[in-house]
Parts: sequence; C-alpha cells; structure tokens
Amino acid sequence: MGRGNVIAETIDLAIGYVTQGKSRTVMDHLSLAAHHGELVALIGCNGTGKSTLLRTMVALQPSLDGTVRLEGRDIHTIGRSGLPRIVSFTSTEPIALRNIKVREVVALGRFPYTNWIGSLNADDERSVNEALEVTGILPLADRNIDNISDGERQRALIARSLAQDTDLLVMDEPTAFLDLPSRYSIVGLLRKLTREKGKCVIYSTHDLDTAINEADRLWLMTEEGVSQGAPEDLMISGTLARAFESPLLSFSQTAGTFSFVRKRLLPIALDSTGVVGELTERALRRSGYKIMPDADLKVMVNETGNTTEWILINNLQRECYTSLYNLISHLPAGD
Repeated sequence: MGRGNVIAETIDLAIGYVTQGKSRTVMDHLSLAAHHGELVALIGCNGTGKSTLLRTMVALQPSLDGTVRLEGRDIHTIGRSGLPRIVSFTSTEPIALRNIKVREVVALGRFPYTNWIGSLNADDERSVNEALEVTGILPLADRNIDNISDGERQRALIARSLAQDTDLLVMDEPTAFLDLPSRYSIVGLLRKLTREKGKCVIYSTHDLDTAINEADRLWLMTEEGVSQGAPEDLMISGTLARAFESPLLSFSQTAGTFSFVRKRLLPIALDSTGVVGELTERALRRSGYKIMPDADLKVMVNETGNTTEWILINNLQRECYTSLYNLISHLPAGD
C-alpha cells in the first residue's frame, strides 16, 4: 500500500530538558518523517529519550532547537486550540479517573469540539459510538473504567484518541504491561486504523517482536541518534543487531529474533524436515547443541499420522521419545 503525504516531521530537532535555567540535551539533529496511512514504531533501550521525543512532537514539552512540523505547519504556529484537532496523545501513565464509565472516558476525546460546558451534540455522540465500535469495546460502554481489564482500558484510551478525530495518533508505550495476545491485539488495531482510516500512528514500544512484524517503519533510537526505515532495512544493514546485541545476546538477521549466546555447543545430527524439523532444531540449539550432519549423536524424527516420535541414536543405542521435552531431558548436558 502506498503512503500518503508527510503528516509529521522533525527538522534538526534537539530534545531534552531545562532545569534551573540550564538545558540538558538528550539528543539532537533529529530529522524524521511519518506519513498518512503509516504505522511507525519507536524503539530503543531505556533512557535513550523515546518518551521525550514523543512529548516534544506533541508540544507537551518544548524543543531545545530545531523544528517540529505537523501537516506542514510549524508546531509553534498552530496554537493550543488547533493542536488537539491535528494530533492526539496517549501515554501509559495511570488514569486519574474514578467512578466514570468507559463511554465518558471516550467522550473526553471530543473536548476540542464541544462548547465551554463540554456538552455533546449529535455529531459528538456519533464520533464516540464509532470510536467504541472500531476499538471493539462498544459492549463495555456502560461499564466503570475501574472494572475492565488492562487491555480493555488501553482500548478505551485509543478510542478516546479516535473520538478526538485527528489524523495523527501519538502513543507512548500503548502495549506496556499487557499480555502477549493483548499486545498483538492492540498493535493489530493500530495497524487497522492506518489501513482503513488512513491515520498515521507513531507509538513507542519495548516489544521488538510486534514492532518488527507489524510496523511499516521503525525509528530506532540509540545513543548515536535515530535510524529510520522498514524493519527489513534495519535488519539488512545490521543496525538492529548492533543496537541490541551484547556478549550474551545475538540477533537472527533473517528471523528478526533475539536469543542468548551459547558458547559451548555440542555436535548433534538431525534427520527431519518440515515444521517439526525446524522446531526440533530450535529446541536442540536452545539446549546447547549445534546441528552437524556427521555427529555421532543423532536425532531422527518419525511422523506417522498424528503421532510424532523422536529417536535418539547414541553409540548404536536407540531410545524413543514421544515429546521434545523428554528427548531434551535425556540428552547429555550442553551449554
């Protein structure tokens, strides 16, 4: 799918803080761009300045130098009343709301359009209902915000951003503290918004798996600056590996996954193909073995109908196991 026009960009931006009249620069010379219809994941180690960058982009804290443009306009020329009609912001900070219904939380997103007493008209109600429906929480609309799950609460915050009716959604770690299915569900929803609604979503995350698998573009923040590109671009260049690899952690350039470095790998031969063969090899590697066709120790996989057997051949002795767990448990100790 083609990308739309640039909706958010930074030009030679410097981010940081001013305390007691002194500025502390976290990062500078940042020139980044995000487009309509694009899902952008901001990743990086703790302390690199991800939240600072996002908060600067939505004018929640001032830049130290450079420019932020939203829809082609310098953020300083948009004004406080105009900004909420262009960009919405969601953070993981605890919701300071109690005894309020989900629908009322979502309705807070209509504040740029309501009158001074915050009453909703028919268009506002329609926007709220649509946001509840798109995020899949319409059945929860009359539930108290305190009586829903973390994942449902995060959907309510996204619905609030949708009700705000902006083309740009900026989110600081929307999948934090969620279980794996909920993380993929939230990211899937964000991706859906870019595809079906033409929104641009920029979100920070520590969840590399979903970022690599689902984002259109990564902004990878390191101490040297921010690298941007498709996940595969950063994998091919080795940028992802250099950012996160360590003496204990290695990165698979093709699979896009990290694993612990195992220094003493024992040789083992494997006779198997297909999905079972790949998973068997994975289990063997995790247990400290390196696949070598001529190794004396050998594993053969026998698949018959719905039954799978692992046959371990060691010094002409053959032992049969009906699960990988049992096979691994009887192997000589690896790394």
